[in-house]
Amino acid sequence: MEIWRNSVVRLLLLGTRDLSSPLHLLRGQDVVLKMILDHLIAIWKDALVFRVRGFVQFGDVEYTNEEFEGYEQLEFEPYYVQFPPPLMENVDGIMQCKPYHVNMMPFFIGDLNSLPKECRRYDQILRECFWRCGETGKVGYLTIHEGFVQANTSQRRPGLHVEAPNANKMKKRFRRSGFSEHKWVQFNWGEGRCMEHDLIGGIYMASNISDSCGIWNCVVKGKSNIVGDLGDVDVLHGVLNHNEHEYYQPGANELIWITDHTPHESLPLSTTQFRQYFRFVTSNVSVWFADHSTPNPLGIEPNAKIIYGSKFDSSLSYNP
Repeated sequence: MEIWRNSVVRLLLLGTRDLSSPLHLLRGQDVVLKMILDHLIAIWKDALVFRVRGFVQFGDVEYTNEEFEGYEQLEFEPYYVQFPPPLMENVDGIMQCKPYHVNMMPFFIGDLNSLPKECRRYDQILRECFWRCGETGKVGYLTIHEGFVQANTSQRRPGLHVEAPNANKMKKRFRRSGFSEHKWVQFNWGEGRCMEHDLIGGIYMASNISDSCGIWNCVVKGKSNIVGDLGDVDVLHGVLNHNEHEYYQPGANELIWITDHTPHESLPLSTTQFRQYFRFVTSNVSVWFADHSTPNPLGIEPNAKIIYGSKFDSSLSYNP
């Protein structure tokens, strides 16, 4: 059941079977439990906006009426790009695909020469993004992840999440590290707005394997407390409904656009495969995690606050 993937619901139900937990008093109280769950789901659902596009495909656009409103849903079609051949290496006399990974590497949008040659292989896909985003000359961020993915595992981050971290919750990590100055109200990770047929900011991504990512066509409200400090929104499992809400798994080689508040997740592959993943984050990025990102060997610096230390513990710091 999808609701069982919801960590809060799972803890609530498991607590009813734990004699050391006060929640065990609710065991057998199905009516009360349903009231609690309905109340929680209503709170979580209220944090979602369904009248704003969470993703956009780049095929032909058909307007649903002549007088377009900013919240009107549009019909899009898939748009496919061509992935470059992977790098190769000789392993015991046999040529095979070579893993390659850069994450959030800063570069100048529109200038392929500001990227190392291994990344310039993606020039065709990058050019598709450049003319659409209209941010030539600004600093953007490139992720390329090429590697073998074992069956029943995902290459990228599993679990429902949004790309923008929760600023208020992230601040607590800095306080525990002894940093008391926190001016961030909201963290942006590309932001992203769909205004009529124009896209402002956002994130462009593609994979050479179909159905390896799931995306919901909605956004989580900015500053919502349901977002975790690293962007996790697993409380939306069981809230978002495949039949009621628009859910999409991009096809192989399909270029797609999302906002940094779009719920999405990397999906496990059914068989072991060599997966190529591309992501281009536009310029509006608030923080750049140095320990988790790839510096540009050509010297281009991120136009964001540089954070040091692991984002998975309390050792974060920055240079004021």
